[in-house]
Amino acid sequence: MSHQPHYSPMARQLFGQFLDQEIDRDTLIGRLQEMELQLQADAGDESEEDDFVVQTLRIRIFGGDTAGVSIREIEQDLQDLSHPNAQILMRGIAFGLAEDELEVHFE
Repeated sequence: MSHQPHYSPMARQLFGQFLDQEIDRDTLIGRLQEMELQLQADAGDESEEDDFVVQTLRIRIFGGDTAGVSIREIEQDLQDLSHPNAQILMRGIAFGLAEDELEVHFE
């Protein structure tokens, strides 16, 4: 995964707004998808030979998170905020924001 340092502050802001209930889940997901599309467009400009390889945005929630989570995984986990998966993800996001460890990666 390649770290995208100029996208990480935007993602931290989005997740902070979500946790503060300033934006809803659908808005969060939509903006993350827009970020992913921009990253894909930027990658397409750099390398035209791999048309069949689709790179995706991954969010590394905290420092020990080596795989990160995809937008689809975030969307699924946050469908029911009372579900344990949603609670775990939201606690992880809060920890990652508090420790300034949440990062955007692109693979």
